[in-house]
Amino acid sequence: LLAGVAIFSTVFALKADPAGGPGLIFFVLPSIFPQLAYGTIWSTLFFSLLFMAALTSAISILEVVTAYMIDQKGWSRKKATLVFGSLITIVGVFCSLSMGGGINLTSWMDKTFFDFMDELSSKYMLPVGGLLTAIFVLKEWGVKSFVSELGQKIIGTKEDLLIFKIFFLISSLLIGFILFNEIILEITGKAIVG
Repeated sequence: LLAGVAIFSTVFALKADPAGGPGLIFFVLPSIFPQLAYGTIWSTLFFSLLFMAALTSAISILEVVTAYMIDQKGWSRKKATLVFGSLITIVGVFCSLSMGGGINLTSWMDKTFFDFMDELSSKYMLPVGGLLTAIFVLKEWGVKSFVSELGQKIIGTKEDLLIFKIFFLISSLLIGFILFNEIILEITGKAIVG
């Protein structure tokens, strides 16, 4: 919360675009650190910790696909990690190169490869993943098993189970509509809602 207050007050002081997103950290903070006592030390420490946070997040993301290949396909951990770590690294390199005026695989779309991958994941892949998860819980796993896996004892009666099923059904329909709305927007240029 304090970091957000510091960054956004500096954004407005520098007359920067507050809609800049995560890139603000690389624009705003380098202008603050030189004004602090021992700013070089603080900036080195901050960006080293930021790198470690990004690295540990990337490892946890890689673990999902690695665990699937180990459990379902019988791959060794080393093979799964090398294959998918390499694929993720290649995509990441092309994302980075598209931002700096280098190789941009989606220049014909008038957007960087980074923006294309960001849009693909946030507008399509996340809703599809949420929709499939909700359908899986409703049809295959069962709401009762899902809630017990969470370690919760909140389903005691059939009415409780029905309420959870209704919530999952509503969330599935909402996610499906969001996805459909985005596809209609891409095809026609006008969304149904929004």
